[in-house]
Amino acid sequence: MKRKVLIVDDIPEVIEFLTDALGAEYDVEGVGTGAEALRTLDAAAFDLLMADVALPDMSGEELTRRVGEVCPDTAVLAITAYGSTESAGRMMRLGAYDYVEKPFSVGKLGHTIARALEYSTLRRENRTLQAKLGQHVQTQALVGNSAAVQSIREKIKLVASTAATILIAGESGTGKEVVAREIHRRSDRADDPFVKVDCAAIPGTLLERALFGCEGGAFNGAAGSEPGAFELAKHGTVLLDEIGAAQHPIQAKLLRVIQEGELERMGGGKPVGVQARVLATTSRNLKDEIRKGRFREDLFYRLDVAPLELPPLRERRGDIPLLIDHFNRVLSRKNAKDPVRFTDDAVRKLCNAHWKGNVRQLHDVIERAVILRGGTTLDADYLQFENDREEQISRIEQAFRYGTVREMEKLMILARLKEHSDNRTRSAETLDISVRTLRNKLHEYNVPRKGEATVREEALALR
Repeated sequence: MKRKVLIVDDIPEVIEFLTDALGAEYDVEGVGTGAEALRTLDAAAFDLLMADVALPDMSGEELTRRVGEVCPDTAVLAITAYGSTESAGRMMRLGAYDYVEKPFSVGKLGHTIARALEYSTLRRENRTLQAKLGQHVQTQALVGNSAAVQSIREKIKLVASTAATILIAGESGTGKEVVAREIHRRSDRADDPFVKVDCAAIPGTLLERALFGCEGGAFNGAAGSEPGAFELAKHGTVLLDEIGAAQHPIQAKLLRVIQEGELERMGGGKPVGVQARVLATTSRNLKDEIRKGRFREDLFYRLDVAPLELPPLRERRGDIPLLIDHFNRVLSRKNAKDPVRFTDDAVRKLCNAHWKGNVRQLHDVIERAVILRGGTTLDADYLQFENDREEQISRIEQAFRYGTVREMEKLMILARLKEHSDNRTRSAETLDISVRTLRNKLHEYNVPRKGEATVREEALALR
């Protein structure tokens, strides 16, 4: 089915020309006034509205504003005379995607319309996704009652309504992207696209193309001009994920976008205005990157206008039971299973783990347990970590930071026994104690001799 285009111009020859130029590819209709355009839009859905900046009954700015209110998924292009773009600029600030100049260049006209329709599709899909997943996105990253989570919620409320650039820092898996989406959801840009670009996953020139777009012929395989993330986002939000991975030339171009609100596509010499808000995430210490010469200091201070620091999960362990309950419900529903009951031992094991991968790792461990469980109750044995030795060592680290000397001593001895296959002589030697002392310690801890229980059972018994 052809996409529908409505043309609004009081000059019949303009409507006739555009109908002839676009009719083979689009379903085109033309009217002469703003009032007629609004009645037509009320009767049928159109993908694109092309409107002259000066109509007999209303300005292009007024028409753009009213179309944005009643037909938010319809993209708007301003029609203006060559060299007279001031009114078109005002229309763009009110939501128009771009403008086309008279006399029309058919090739440029086609590219501009294609980009506007792509933007319209992206905006409509974004609106649908927000409606379906908005509540899930809102709660997934912000589960918890700890002081740290409450502080993050308050900061999100404060910064969401502003245009400030936000740098969201934290270890991998702490929920940086979802916090960015929550900022976008709470802002007045929520109906516009949220466009994420992973700076760590896309190499050099491809990253530049993804961010800034390119003109035809500037890149292998680029037949026509292509919009980048900033143009696709339009008035929405661009998330620069792992900004610390971007190379210096791209950092310089990002600085220009933030400072001057404009960019140049690859292979192009004409500045393109940027209205999108910039959010960025990093798991790196950017101040260290500056000292090492890998990150621009001026860009850092532009990004760090309103910083948000997300704590690792191991520093908000009180939230883990709430996260367990949340993921249990969400993942059971996703996998068509009834929620399971976690035993106290299972909850304790999850609360005491190191969580190098933070909330994301907790999510994965619980999903694996939900899928593999055999009944309605989930015990600690169902909780499988990627590296048992790493988890064992991490428990010693946690005992060192939060526990008692006795707890740390227990874990160290059990870890050494497991490492040496329950050989007490060898374990005592590596611990620099006598076998007799080791035996007395094990008796004190009520650890049975080999053959009565496995080392794994010993470890479980001490949790």
